[in-house]
Amino acid sequence: MGKGPLFIYPRVRIDRCQTPEKVRKEQATSGLEEKVRLATADLMAGLALEVVDVQVAVAGGRSVVRLSVDKPGGVTVDDCAKASELVGAVLERENVMNGPYVLEVMSPGLDRPLRKPDEYRRYFGRRARVKVSESTGESVVYTGLLNCAGNDSFVLEVDGESIEIPYDRVVRARLDPELPW
Repeated sequence: MGKGPLFIYPRVRIDRCQTPEKVRKEQATSGLEEKVRLATADLMAGLALEVVDVQVAVAGGRSVVRLSVDKPGGVTVDDCAKASELVGAVLERENVMNGPYVLEVMSPGLDRPLRKPDEYRRYFGRRARVKVSESTGESVVYTGLLNCAGNDSFVLEVDGESIEIPYDRVVRARLDPELPW
């Protein structure tokens, strides 16, 4: 991945039972994720950090804001600490969050998600695990090497066979590193 240690914080498990109150909270947090992303965009660019993911969850009556950041060569503890301090100040100044919240800034991890065509290109030759929705409505999971990535699809090399997968059929994709232990 690069220089420096990897920082992965424990995630809070959120019950997905769909009560009306929980649906309202989820709808509210999805808008907050975009507000956080927009409010911090210039700051992240200035710090030379890429925002990989933004999650806002409600746990124990308090919002938890998780920013997953990366940069070429990987992020360090100092990168996360500096970003956390500055992002907190921006969220306060812009009044993005209503009420108390916990801010977590972290590395995306070795198994980082893949969402944009540029990310598939950047990790050419790396192993990925991809869940794809089939035309039958079922889904299939492929694990293989990222071989080629265009604007509309990418190629995954699975057991010597090249499989072209359109991005619009990807349910979830992550790097899938082979760890030595």
